[in-house]
Amino acid sequence: MKFRILFLSFIVNALFINVSFAQLGFDNVSANLGTIRTTYSESSPYSDYQYSLYPEFQAGGRFFTSFFRWAAYWGYWTDGIDHALPVADMVTYSSKSHIVGFRLAFFPADMAPEWTLPIGIFAGIAHHFVSIHYIGGFGIDGKPGHDFSEYLNTFELGLNTDFSIIGPLGMRAEIHQFFPTAGKQIDKAQKGRRAYKVGLALQF
Repeated sequence: MKFRILFLSFIVNALFINVSFAQLGFDNVSANLGTIRTTYSESSPYSDYQYSLYPEFQAGGRFFTSFFRWAAYWGYWTDGIDHALPVADMVTYSSKSHIVGFRLAFFPADMAPEWTLPIGIFAGIAHHFVSIHYIGGFGIDGKPGHDFSEYLNTFELGLNTDFSIIGPLGMRAEIHQFFPTAGKQIDKAQKGRRAYKVGLALQF
């Protein structure tokens, strides 16, 4: 709660410091590909499935000033498990998730010319639609598993940067980390989760 208050206060103050407001804009899209940490720990029977391919699509633009920008995104991952794991008395599940989020990024170089690094610092929120499918196996009680779904919200912090390739086409690199907001087991699994991505961005 304190982080959200401080972040929103910082945004409001920065907006009023800038005497020349620009309109809220929509001027870029990007298609990114990378890897994301799944919800499995190193010590679990699923330790071979800790990372997954992660495609992500973003759209965004200027957020009132030249040094703040907004972005909305959709990403997807699946752990790829398609067979029961060879562990006695264990039900094997496979997880996949759609992630939608919104973030605000601050670009110091656009506000302070002496800042030479073209890096954006962003914070945001994300909603995770998690589908968990029964693959095979039986529990200690001899019963099979069943499909179910879970939904959760996370905060996120990260860094990104854009490099021009030619004309409006550029390359984007990004890293972000999720932070849990509740105490359920699946929320706790978000602690320390990161996504690493590179992609192509179109500025228009």
